[in-house]
Amino acid sequence: MVEIIAAGVTTIDVIIIFSLLRLRKGRLPLAIWTTFLNMALPFLGFVMGDWTAALFSVWSHLLSGILLALIGIHMLLSDDDSETSLTRQLHPAFIALAVSLDTFSVSVSFGMLQLNKMLFIIAAGFLSFMLACTALYFGRYLSIKNGKVLRRICGLILLIMGIMSCF
Repeated sequence: MVEIIAAGVTTIDVIIIFSLLRLRKGRLPLAIWTTFLNMALPFLGFVMGDWTAALFSVWSHLLSGILLALIGIHMLLSDDDSETSLTRQLHPAFIALAVSLDTFSVSVSFGMLQLNKMLFIIAAGFLSFMLACTALYFGRYLSIKNGKVLRRICGLILLIMGIMSCF
C-alpha cells in the first residue's frame, strides 16, 4: 500500500506540469515517453537502492529516511515563479525526462527500504500514463493555475514517510 501512495505522490508532478502545456500535436508520444521513464528510472533507482542497502546495511533505513525527508523538504521549499511556457517545441523524451527524474531519487530510497519493486513500478507507470493523458487532453478544463499547493502536499507526505522510515 505504501508503494501505491508513493507512486501517486511522485507522479503528481505530471499532471501539474502537463496541464500547463498547450500542445496540439505529440500528446500521446509524450504520455508514452513519460510512462516509460516513470517505469525505467524507478527500476534503476531500486537497483541503486538495493546496492546501497547492501553496502551500508547498518545505516540503510536511516539513509533512506533522510533522503526521503530531504526530497520532501525540497518539494516544500521549491518556488516556481518562472512561467512554464515553451518557446520552441522540445522532443517529448526531453519533457518526459524532466518530469520523471524525481522518481529515480525516491525509488533509491524505496530500494534501500526493500519495498515491493514491481508494485511501485507498475503503479508509477499506470498513474503517470493516466495523469499524463488527463493533463494533456483535458488540461484546459482542470483549472490548475499553478501546482504549489499540490507540490507542497506531496512534499509533506514524502517528509512524513522519510521521518517514519527512520524509526
